[in-house]
Amino acid sequence: MSTERDPVFGCELWTGRLDRDGYGFRGKSRAHIVAWVEVNGPVPAGLELEHTCRRRACCAPWHLEAVTRSENEKRKSFRYRVKRTHCPRGHELAINRVVTPEGGIVCRACNRDARGSEDPPTRGSPP
Repeated sequence: MSTERDPVFGCELWTGRLDRDGYGFRGKSRAHIVAWVEVNGPVPAGLELEHTCRRRACCAPWHLEAVTRSENEKRKSFRYRVKRTHCPRGHELAINRVVTPEGGIVCRACNRDARGSEDPPTRGSPP
């Protein structure tokens, strides 16, 4: 996939063709759906993918969550999103919350886990 990682927010931003709504396209499919399917398999019936980061060009599977249309509509409200206490993987958002410029909420721990061994050692951590 043709993406570029945002080092601050952990998004995998699509660098290829975007549609008029800002979603990336890979072949005839939206790039974030292709990324989800590669990691998680097909989107479950009756669900759609929500970008927790609110960045339509983001293809990071850790920023996508399969939710109902009703839940996706509710999450368009920042007031609703900030009430969440845990990310989809169970990390506490009180200490891991990062707000993107678009008002999305991503999990610092999930971003760190997704980077894996790409991170250089931080101060105070063993090499």
